[in-house]
Amino acid sequence: MKNALDRSSVVRARQPFSLTLVVLSVALAAIVGAAGCGRLGLGGQSGDAARQDARPGDEQVALVLEGRDVTIAELNDLMKDQFIEEFLRQPEDRQYEMREAAIRELVQRHVVEGEAKKKGITPEALYDEVTAAAPAVSVEDVSTWFKNNESRIGGARLEEVAPQIEQMLQRERKGEAWSAFLDPKLEGLDWAMKLAPPRKNVEATRLVRGPAEAPVTLITFSDYQCPYCIRSEKTLAEVLAKYPKDVRLVHRHFPLDQIHPLARPAAEAAMCADEQGRFWAFHDAIFALSGQIEEASFAAIGAKLGLDGKALETCMAERRFKEFVETDVQAGELAGVTGTPAFFVNGIPLKGSRDLDDLSRVIDGELARVAKP
Repeated sequence: MKNALDRSSVVRARQPFSLTLVVLSVALAAIVGAAGCGRLGLGGQSGDAARQDARPGDEQVALVLEGRDVTIAELNDLMKDQFIEEFLRQPEDRQYEMREAAIRELVQRHVVEGEAKKKGITPEALYDEVTAAAPAVSVEDVSTWFKNNESRIGGARLEEVAPQIEQMLQRERKGEAWSAFLDPKLEGLDWAMKLAPPRKNVEATRLVRGPAEAPVTLITFSDYQCPYCIRSEKTLAEVLAKYPKDVRLVHRHFPLDQIHPLARPAAEAAMCADEQGRFWAFHDAIFALSGQIEEASFAAIGAKLGLDGKALETCMAERRFKEFVETDVQAGELAGVTGTPAFFVNGIPLKGSRDLDDLSRVIDGELARVAKP
């Protein structure tokens, strides 16, 4: 069976031959999850850690213990044991994500080393050769990027941030060149993922988009004020467009009350709109506000959608769907949700914001699984 690597697994701008040994990077386990909104004191960040295979200096003496030299290499071995112990204390779904990432890194390493061997060069030299063709970043490129993103960089002047922008754009272009070289080789590789993903028993509710008989159910726990959830709405629309017959999308509420005080009222208002048969229209309209929600927003959206304003107001005042929303929250907590967005693809948990490639990889795996005789 051929198992295609998703593009996100391909190292874009860093040299690929220094593998991210995710299973051993558990000292940084809290930053492995994808970006998302989290409750105060809980996860929601992302990152990685890397290890070089034998580095210069490994034989340097770090400690003399009763006349015996202890080298940095010995300390590294001790740290690996500690990392593994920490890894085994992680939730099952986190362990799976880290192991899966390590598998994909190993597949990539196999391809890179094979291509380098064909040319009689090192993997490092292969990377340099491939990325040397990346187009240079011009002054105009830097200026254009600055103009398009000026509101996001805290009032800094162009001349202050131009070097960093140039470096970032050059890394991106090298990454694109590297991906263009590797992607066809990775996609054509014959390999099979045997690692079984953990699954959570998360029920679907009536808030569904897509065919009821779809073989893949994608459940999302979301917060109407979470910026990562807002971005994810575009991705979810892309998923439904890509898999019109194969995926049904289920929305479940997970308001983060501590940091988003209007997320729960927004969820209850959306359910009041559902009472009039307009949940998804109301849902889309709330997200279209990009998190800039006010108490008056709900009545305004209702009026724009032609809802019965009095009925909507009464429903919200009575908090008619308080228990419905709270049931979603409790279901999310039971499934291990601590931040938003959180996705479950046929029960397979994916935490944090995910792009189309990431979700497609899991969906394609599920479609292949259910298609087996």
